[in-house]
Amino acid sequence: MRGIVLAPLAAEDWPAAARIYNDGIATGDATFEAAAPSWQDFSSARAGHPAIVARSAEGELLGWAALSRVSSRAVYHGVGAVSIYVAPAHAGRGVGRVLLEALIEASESAGFWTLEAGIFPENRASLALHERCGFMRVGVRRRVGQMRDGRWRDVLLYERRSPAVGPE
Repeated sequence: MRGIVLAPLAAEDWPAAARIYNDGIATGDATFEAAAPSWQDFSSARAGHPAIVARSAEGELLGWAALSRVSSRAVYHGVGAVSIYVAPAHAGRGVGRVLLEALIEASESAGFWTLEAGIFPENRASLALHERCGFMRVGVRRRVGQMRDGRWRDVLLYERRSPAVGPE
């Protein structure tokens, strides 16, 4: 998609980013979360890790992507969990790919050697996006979590190893 402007995710972006997150939550196929967190909770959970927004040339927030730690243990300091959300009106236009490619680049600059993603099997767009960006399916967690409506959900595990950072 042409005309996308990337920038670090900042507090002033959070109201629009949280709306996009809530739109993803409403699909029932994006996350186990029931609502977007406050900016304080979101940013403290991701402190020091890459987080990016995509805007149109006119300034509209199109989507966001961020990393969080998978563990507080020092041995995992180079492993991050990916979150990526695109506004429904801009789905299928390449915004997700631009965001994920930029997040991968930022993660490598920050010393991450592995990125992980947990994706519901029904979220075909996210599966395709991650595969196009070099993620490989490494497993499945069967009936690992229960939605608020009582449904138990599988989560497909995807991983991307950096060819530039970390172990060979």
